[in-house]
Amino acid sequence: MQVDYLTALKVFQQLPDEQKSPYLHPYYVCLDATRDQSLEPVFFVYTEEGKIFYYPFHIAGVPGTEFFDIQAPYAYGGPISSSHDPRFLSRAGSQYLSWCQAKNILAEFVRFHPLLANWRYYPGELQDMRETVWIDLQREELFPSYTARVRTAIRKAQKNNLRIEWVQTSDYFQAFAEFYTQAMDCLQAEPFYYFSREYFQKLQYWQHSYLAICWKDESTVAAALFLKEAHIMEYHLSAANSNGKRFNASNLIIHQAAIKARQLNCRALCLGGGTDNRSNNSLLFFKAGFSKQRACFRIGKIIHAPEAYKRMQEDWRAVYGRCNDKVLFYRFAGG
Repeated sequence: MQVDYLTALKVFQQLPDEQKSPYLHPYYVCLDATRDQSLEPVFFVYTEEGKIFYYPFHIAGVPGTEFFDIQAPYAYGGPISSSHDPRFLSRAGSQYLSWCQAKNILAEFVRFHPLLANWRYYPGELQDMRETVWIDLQREELFPSYTARVRTAIRKAQKNNLRIEWVQTSDYFQAFAEFYTQAMDCLQAEPFYYFSREYFQKLQYWQHSYLAICWKDESTVAAALFLKEAHIMEYHLSAANSNGKRFNASNLIIHQAAIKARQLNCRALCLGGGTDNRSNNSLLFFKAGFSKQRACFRIGKIIHAPEAYKRMQEDWRAVYGRCNDKVLFYRFAGG
């Protein structure tokens, strides 16, 4: 059944730490919905004899129809469960699918968390996408485990007197918001990668967020925002200016974040993957220098109203001449 925020929070707190990520926390799910006024945060919960099935997501109206669709929050989403019992999961999945029918859901698209492997609890179709990188904080010393390329980059940053400061004040969060937005402008990033001032303001007051500022003398040259829940710290958002890139500031930030995460008793620092599925993706290459650990990133979908969905595809092709292969194709103008 659908529950309110406070109930969802209590349920989330009862789940095993091994099943938790900050991206699935009710606060983050609500926070992330501020990116788009059409998004409504929803929490579906099914319980049975102490077993919990918890599924947070965003719901939005499908333009020009009476249908709604479901999307995961930014980064990762999907259900998590306190039980692996297939009979319990089958009943939970059936209840969820019935809820979707009652709520007139057309389709849904989910990005699963690579380390939680929470696609195990999903009653829909799955697809492998790409590798992601994570640092095992329980194993060896950090610095020697990096590639020679990354160790050299960190030494260069230190030699040029770059320093990292962990901050929490509103001035720094707003400065990071502007710094990050400018970096996205330079990259000509898609709208998906932009966030509002309200988004950063609410992150500032969440005790699960950690902002690292990298200084060169008295100037900010790079910054990164990390999120932490239970045993996992996530590399969330980052930006660097020309001097930051020149002096390898991002390498130093990630190294310091790994140290910070270990101090916070985290078992893993999740760096994510590349910007696409190519094995030679430049962002994946950068992250791969920090660890040999890999985890598969998977996506999922369910078409809840297949006949209506097929008609929409046909109408879309009639207007645009083609229909892209995205699950929520109608949210991408021009087919």
